[in-house]
Amino acid sequence: MNEIKTDYDEEADVLYVSFGKSEHVTGVELADNILLRLDTGKTTGTPPRAVGLTFISFARMMAHYRNTPLSVPLANLRNLPEDLWQAVLAVLTTPPVNDFLSVGLSLSPHVPPLPDQVAA
Repeated sequence: MNEIKTDYDEEADVLYVSFGKSEHVTGVELADNILLRLDTGKTTGTPPRAVGLTFISFARMMAHYRNTPLSVPLANLRNLPEDLWQAVLAVLTTPPVNDFLSVGLSLSPHVPPLPDQVAA
């Protein structure tokens, strides 16, 4: 595994985390301010691997989430093609990405509104 490199652009307030290089990079927006860069492995026939993460408005994000973990709902990714969804899930749940982000599942049941009562 390549060495993890970080670069913070203070003026732009962007943190770049690099896990290596690839000529076949796909970007996936995990949240409004988090971008995953990955090599899906489709071109080379290898397993998907993370190339890097980009955190936009990083200082502001850290101030907001100072005492709570950052949560990225997987529902944000539901419109991805199935093969890309599988690649993203694979890299999100393994090092080095899960050293920076954690994936959790939560239940948010959708309860339809009850019908209005009709007088008998």
